[in-house]
Amino acid sequence: MTKIQSSLLLSILIHRSSAACNTGVISSFTGTCDAKSFTDNLVAGCTLEDLGLTDDTIAPLCEYEAPVQFVEINGYYQLDRRYFNGGGPLIDSAEPFSIEAGRILRFEDAFGSSTLISWPEYKATLGYNNNEHGYSPNFDLQDSCDLNTVMCCYIDDVNESGFEEGDSTTDVCRHDLGNSPTSNHIKDGWSIMPGSETATHCVGFSWKEGEASDFFKGNALYDVSLRTTVNKGYYKSIPGAPLCGCIEQMPTVETADCRTATGGDVTYTFEYDAETGKVSGSNSVEITYADCDEADLAAHFKAIYPEDAAAIDAHFVGDGGCADDIKSYLNEEKFIIPQQHSSKYLSINEDSGWKFVAGEGIRFLPPKYNKDAADEEFRSLIAAGCTNADGTTRDCIIRRFCDSCWHESHRDIYYKRITPIPDAGSEEGQVYFLDLFLNNWFNSPANNLNTDFELYSTYEDALAGTNKWQFCNYNDPGIGFPRDCGEKWRTNNQWNSYIRHGGDANHHGFYVELPAEVNRTSS
Repeated sequence: MTKIQSSLLLSILIHRSSAACNTGVISSFTGTCDAKSFTDNLVAGCTLEDLGLTDDTIAPLCEYEAPVQFVEINGYYQLDRRYFNGGGPLIDSAEPFSIEAGRILRFEDAFGSSTLISWPEYKATLGYNNNEHGYSPNFDLQDSCDLNTVMCCYIDDVNESGFEEGDSTTDVCRHDLGNSPTSNHIKDGWSIMPGSETATHCVGFSWKEGEASDFFKGNALYDVSLRTTVNKGYYKSIPGAPLCGCIEQMPTVETADCRTATGGDVTYTFEYDAETGKVSGSNSVEITYADCDEADLAAHFKAIYPEDAAAIDAHFVGDGGCADDIKSYLNEEKFIIPQQHSSKYLSINEDSGWKFVAGEGIRFLPPKYNKDAADEEFRSLIAAGCTNADGTTRDCIIRRFCDSCWHESHRDIYYKRITPIPDAGSEEGQVYFLDLFLNNWFNSPANNLNTDFELYSTYEDALAGTNKWQFCNYNDPGIGFPRDCGEKWRTNNQWNSYIRHGGDANHHGFYVELPAEVNRTSS
């Protein structure tokens, strides 16, 4: 495919120093795009030195120049941004739909099924809010797409003939407005949709990192979004929600159709313009768009992530499930009724051996305003002299109890320190230890699972050192304990934050074990 305008222009300008590198194709190959393949397939007599290239400068050519950048399909960033948020010319233009869709239809006819499409990244968002990437807010792989799942939901079609036969419709249950603030411009809030509403068609896809579904996820996004809109006429979003986004930003619905994008080996072609000194790239590959083998998107997710199957249940409640989901949501998340659930709303206090430090939601307790004072108090509780069964002293255990966490293993977590805590402060090698739990779960300095600390699901396990948790990740600014740490594998969205929205731990409390001569229990 000939390259169109790109917002992430990474073409390489070089010295025109060798007649061996003439205008035209300089390297073409099928398979993996990397420096070795590029170099091995250079035309005779043309070298990297002639082109002014190195192995390091070939990498961005492969990543950004050879694949079609998503922005090239629609034209520019603002068109994509407005479309994915449920607006823009494709949705609400006074011009006929066929005119607004013309550019995308031309791409679909010429290249839609014959080229590799990159995941959306834009120069316009590079560095926005201190980001070091160009992901758009709807598809931010770094900060808001933990389940590797995207969904689009349409509530109308331009032909006014209804959704096509074979495309399912779903009931929409509710939406946490704060999950999509860049789309609806609402910092926090919620909406429920009881009873019947306009027919809604939701469709999406999931991918697994390192597999073919990951490689072709840009094509899958094109398929469920722009391709669906121009080919089927589906448009308009659920009020208050994006048209398309990572599943964490989308409303809770009963069900969604599932799609896949697959392809064979990609052929990459790089051309050189001797007049301008520019190297450009393109690619070709046969793409197949199809329905998933599973019945719906939830079933597909569970098939590729069986170890984390429960994670998707917060987003899909099954046919006829909205009524019970709304009732549970209002009772347990908004209009809290204590003690109605066997593993939530436990009474934790000093009588049971735990000192309350900080919390949110129904366990609201802000930390001390002075950061140094709050950290000093927290450290003094940890160092208060708790004892092992043999009478030796140890650091007191930190406990987080989370009433709103959907994963049972994350309702009650125990952090057991096994190495000395670094000094307090913001200099290198120092840490504000309380902030580590509240807002910034980092592994440096000295906070590595099963090296500096251990995690357990019960107090008894923490005392005995049995059933230690096996997985932890860290280092996402603004995300607190325990990010995606899990008993055996990554468990998404169970984190808390006092400065950032998005995790499910909206109702939780942090406690520190009090020294005592008596045994404690988990409640």
